[in-house]
Amino acid sequence: MPSYKGHLVGGLCVGAILLYLLRVTFYPVSLIKAIELLICCLAGSLFPDIDTKSRGQRYFYYSIFCILIFCALYKKYQACSCISIVSFLPLLVPHRGLCHRLWFVIVVPLTVWFLCYVYVSTAYARLYSLNILFFIAGAISHLWLDLGFRRMFRF
Repeated sequence: MPSYKGHLVGGLCVGAILLYLLRVTFYPVSLIKAIELLICCLAGSLFPDIDTKSRGQRYFYYSIFCILIFCALYKKYQACSCISIVSFLPLLVPHRGLCHRLWFVIVVPLTVWFLCYVYVSTAYARLYSLNILFFIAGAISHLWLDLGFRRMFRF
């Protein structure tokens, strides 16, 4: 069971591998976009630990706070209330419960992407599709590191 530093290293490795695969498949990304994708992968590698007192939880609630301020400034009070209610979920589940399920770390980012697609703009949703994929890859790397290498490769 690695610490947050181990999860960040795992997320960085997975992000670097994915960036290399993008480059090999002739999908060029700029340096700024590559840094953005690595940050998404690092955020994903900390995401499953939002259900316990950790750096992942701290960063999660900092980002929720910024999103709530943004929604309040643009008078999106319905979104503000929904986000507030959903943000309590990690506090109600046990550690390695819901947030450490493979379906959860895939469905939640895809739901955010879908809501962005429906409510914000299709152009933004297309821009952030790679970000969501890197986030999911980072979250899966977290689950693999928590599972351990022996159990990960056992069939």
